[in-house]
Amino acid sequence: MSSRLLLVAGAVSYNYLIYPAMGDNYHDEQDTEGEDIANIVIRTGNADLISQMLAAAAPRHGISVLGPRLQPPASNCLKHNASCVCDLVIDDDPALGGEPSYLVKQTRRIGKPPVWHSPDLNNVQVAPASTVVIAGSGKAFTDVEPAVDFLQRVRPRYIIHHMTRPLAIGKLWDVIRNGPMTRDGIPDPDFLAVVVDADDLRAEGIPLSKSLSWESTAEDFVRGLGTKGTFDTLVTCPNLIVRFGTEGVIYHRGRDAGDPVLYYHPRNMESANTKINNASMIDLASAFTAGLALGFADSKPPNCHRGIQYGISAASKLSHQGFVHSEFDNGPDYPVAQIMEQLSLDRQHTAVSIPSGRISSGDKWSIFDSVTGDPAELARHIVVDGPEKALAACPVQVFASLLAVDRAEQENLRSVLDAMTERLDVNGATGPTSVGVVGPAGSGKKFVTANLATHVSTGRKVRQLQYNSQLLGSSELIEACHTIRDHTASGELTIVTFENFETFLRPSGQLLSEILTIMREGHFSDKGHMHSLGAPLLFFIVNHDTAVDSDDTFAPQTPTSPRGADFVQRPTIDMALLMDHLHGLVKTTSINQLGAKDRTFCIRRAIMLRQLLKDKHPHLGKNGRLNVEEGVLHALLLVPKYNHGLRSLEKIISTSRLSGRKKFDVAALPPEEQIQLHVDGKTFMNHLRSPKLQPALREKLAEGMFEIYKKQRYIMCKSDEERRALDEERSMRDWIELPPELKESTRSQADDIPRKLRAVNCFMLNEERSEPLIKVPQFSIEQLDMLSEMEHERFNAERLQRQWRMGPRNSKQRTTPFLVPWRDLSQEWRDVDRVMVECVPRILEKAGWHIYRMKEQVEVNGTT
Repeated sequence: MSSRLLLVAGAVSYNYLIYPAMGDNYHDEQDTEGEDIANIVIRTGNADLISQMLAAAAPRHGISVLGPRLQPPASNCLKHNASCVCDLVIDDDPALGGEPSYLVKQTRRIGKPPVWHSPDLNNVQVAPASTVVIAGSGKAFTDVEPAVDFLQRVRPRYIIHHMTRPLAIGKLWDVIRNGPMTRDGIPDPDFLAVVVDADDLRAEGIPLSKSLSWESTAEDFVRGLGTKGTFDTLVTCPNLIVRFGTEGVIYHRGRDAGDPVLYYHPRNMESANTKINNASMIDLASAFTAGLALGFADSKPPNCHRGIQYGISAASKLSHQGFVHSEFDNGPDYPVAQIMEQLSLDRQHTAVSIPSGRISSGDKWSIFDSVTGDPAELARHIVVDGPEKALAACPVQVFASLLAVDRAEQENLRSVLDAMTERLDVNGATGPTSVGVVGPAGSGKKFVTANLATHVSTGRKVRQLQYNSQLLGSSELIEACHTIRDHTASGELTIVTFENFETFLRPSGQLLSEILTIMREGHFSDKGHMHSLGAPLLFFIVNHDTAVDSDDTFAPQTPTSPRGADFVQRPTIDMALLMDHLHGLVKTTSINQLGAKDRTFCIRRAIMLRQLLKDKHPHLGKNGRLNVEEGVLHALLLVPKYNHGLRSLEKIISTSRLSGRKKFDVAALPPEEQIQLHVDGKTFMNHLRSPKLQPALREKLAEGMFEIYKKQRYIMCKSDEERRALDEERSMRDWIELPPELKESTRSQADDIPRKLRAVNCFMLNEERSEPLIKVPQFSIEQLDMLSEMEHERFNAERLQRQWRMGPRNSKQRTTPFLVPWRDLSQEWRDVDRVMVECVPRILEKAGWHIYRMKEQVEVNGTT
């Protein structure tokens, strides 16, 4: 027998699946009254499903599997062993190439404690490296002694426990919580892994947010797990794995006191894989546990990362495929073979360390900042390559065509949508549901509102209405209310948008009391008669500027130097009148830079710019890429302010000469005098003339400079031991394996070449030239000194912008000892900077470029 023996024990669920018939004979299986005939089949889950899945993977992974012995049937089978009754529905969007499948519409649990099941060990020789997989909670079993006896007899090398409620209590947990016993009788905690579902933690009193943002979920985990004293043994578990549906996992090593690791789906939040009619799939945790077992016990010490990847992959496949048709008995069954025979490591989820120390000290955390480099470069990729590719590793929530990248925006939109869903779907609103959409002019409020309406409309019969509050008088408002009432009475979800609603909130605003009455009571009066408005969804769009660095949503803007238009007194807006009547408030952010701390304004702008160009000028795109010249993109993305926000950006795009063009270049832009109407012309033109290097050249130069850096680092080593230690550093990997942030750092170094050349009155060309241009094959000693210091200053600025800090050299922790002035560097590290600028002429020449300078005295028409 194989040394890799897996024994599966614990709770076995007997699931009674009630399902509709599929196929041509569906109508034949009805009685004379036309009522559907119920079909029923029994499938085993939990420990037995884990065993089935591992057995299906056994030939490929070189393992042997012993599963639990099942209960024999009894005369009253349902009463004897049923665990739950599941009502199935046919999946309208099957995942198996059009093959019919089923999902679970409703589950009814049978109120009986689970019974321990274990493999038959008679005539079985258990190998020293065996693994035991346990499903269920030891406290819940009717009799836990067989479980304890089983473990003492097997004495496994690895233990994987899918723990269910009640958590972390009972005799079985006391036996295994310190890890499996070695042959010497000493527990080995590293060889124990515990899988817990997030919903079970919530049910036990751990406050974990759901679907707001992955950052919020991770912060709640760090702050909440230790708040319950009875979970001390769970918190200190050497390998604690918490599942958040199929979309996320947190891996916590309780004994190392290290940062937990979050595995998250960049596009889906927890419980996002619910299909038609809120249908889902059962036993996803069992599929995850089976996948975990394949990877966890595959090495010494156990490989949790590999196991989690297998687990996520198995659970995701089961979630998408649902129950499939079984040729054995023509009933629905788990797609065991389809999942496990070709199971591969998950590639859809991204892993990131959770900074538990920062979170515990009260700091806000952003995954976006952790997984991206330069925001400006990322913004360029968003426009050119599209957000799906550029933001592949970033958590992005999608609402129709609206992409929410910023954490605060995600949580704001999700909380408002949850409130809307609660009223419209769960509780069944009897009156209007009112949502405010507030932000400065040109911040895309109409775009946000339209996409939220589209998102809510999915799967509903909807009628959308729009009104301009500036044009509404008393009679127009009453007429609008009758129209809304007629549509709600017909059973449609009526979505109504009131634009420019700030008109009603000014001191001179008319009809405000009538609007507030409609929002509060859901009634309106017409000629003395009261009418019910029904239950529409009302959006109120309000143009209102917010403070730059303030948590006060409606704080006044910071005073600035007055302009001519400011001498006309602007009417104030009383937002408090509206706030008391809203069920949700969406805050939109300007595409302008909000202050020195706002480094992601170009990301917000890039998403809108990409959408504008795709909608208005699709001919600029090919194979998903938009053809925009580097300088134009640089200026459009990085100019700090558009005078009227998104409207000004739209005006520049709409007045650009793009008809029939395949590329948006400088020649397509409107004249500078016209651009001046929408932005500061001088700033815009400066950005236009200072683009980054072309992507292909940038990559080639960066890779060449990186090889020079590695060579210099090896020259600095004084012993073989130092060289071996250097090989282990993340920053010394091959270019293709280098972490993205370090790659981006070297690309930024390449981008800085033109600036350095300008400092010594030089520039670069990709063609051979003669006088009055003079080729510069190398820099002088004086120039090298100056450029080396410039390179170190660039390095310091880049590292500080990316939140690096002083400390030992550690790229993963973002610490470096070199955040000091040039004069404080040791000579050997000054030489590193010197080498990195000395190599520039050679690196450029290899790429087909040359450095030139102008002849100091040039004759023009016979004069000098």
